[in-house]
Amino acid sequence: MECFKLLPCRNLTTINMPTLRTFIDNHLTFTGKCFHHCKNPTTMRIIREVSRKIVAAYTCPDGFVSQVVYFTDSKPDLEWFREFLYEQVGKTNVSKRDIRIATRYGWELGGEARRELQSQLGPEAKLTEVYWTRYPKTDLQKKNAISLCTGSSSKPGCMRLFIHSRKSKPILCSQCTSKKKR
Repeated sequence: MECFKLLPCRNLTTINMPTLRTFIDNHLTFTGKCFHHCKNPTTMRIIREVSRKIVAAYTCPDGFVSQVVYFTDSKPDLEWFREFLYEQVGKTNVSKRDIRIATRYGWELGGEARRELQSQLGPEAKLTEVYWTRYPKTDLQKKNAISLCTGSSSKPGCMRLFIHSRKSKPILCSQCTSKKKR
């Protein structure tokens, strides 16, 4: 799965949040394949927008997470991203080695995206992508999976990441499941 994430490398200017979100929706949202679960197509879902930071997850139809991406229009705050992941799925499930950073240039994203980037960031606009793909290492980690709490139309989820047995297909995290029982 190829997916590009937005993080400008230099601060020529910033992209305002509605424009950043629109840019992500229009140029950085891709369909891929579920990595560890089913090989079905994945879609990107925004799970957090806060203080010029946007985090999204690529999930299959069952809600299993293949990759989490972090977008911002300033220098990436890797510590913030790691803390976000730790809070969601626990420190033992996040390895610093599984967080990757790469640079993308406007010409790689296509003509329209390049023009939009250059109008916001200047003629040499380049982006840094930050993404997390979980690669379980221990037997215990391999027995678990990460999903997105999506719920259903009658029982919406909180859109948090959560860990569960790989053999189950929950659509709600334990907090939302217990709320629904009350």
